[in-house]
Amino acid sequence: MSWNAAGLLVEGEVGSDVLAALPGEPRESGEKGSGDEVFSSGFTADYAVATVGGWTVLADPWISALYDEELSPRLAEGRRVLTFIANGVTDTYGMGWYMDGAVVRDVLVVEGETVAEEGVPLPEEDGIALSEEDDVFALIARLTGVDFGTIAEAEYRFLINTGAE
Repeated sequence: MSWNAAGLLVEGEVGSDVLAALPGEPRESGEKGSGDEVFSSGFTADYAVATVGGWTVLADPWISALYDEELSPRLAEGRRVLTFIANGVTDTYGMGWYMDGAVVRDVLVVEGETVAEEGVPLPEEDGIALSEEDDVFALIARLTGVDFGTIAEAEYRFLINTGAE
């Protein structure tokens, strides 16, 4: 299976104020589903949210939140945030690690070539090339202690945009 996994892991449980900060002013639709559904190419909601292992997982299939360069540092004020993308179809893999409102590490690899990079490699990146989905999933586990299998099995609440982006 090729994953279309993109999103953020925010340390702790986030409140409605954090969800309101997302592009498009999303609100809960009342629908729920698993991560297998959320991280598939057929997912149609704008976002999905779940809490797993002390982290809030925000699925961002349209990468709207990931494109917002101010969002992750703002969410990381006083906590850690990990952004991730693992798309086997487009051969695109990446991660961003934020702590206390600042980017510590950000890297994006497309078709085996690093196209963007900020910060020095983290010790957790040792042995990981970000050249396939499993690399991103391994890095998620190393940095957050949450494995992607648990993320995929979680129950997500779906969010739909209600405002302008």
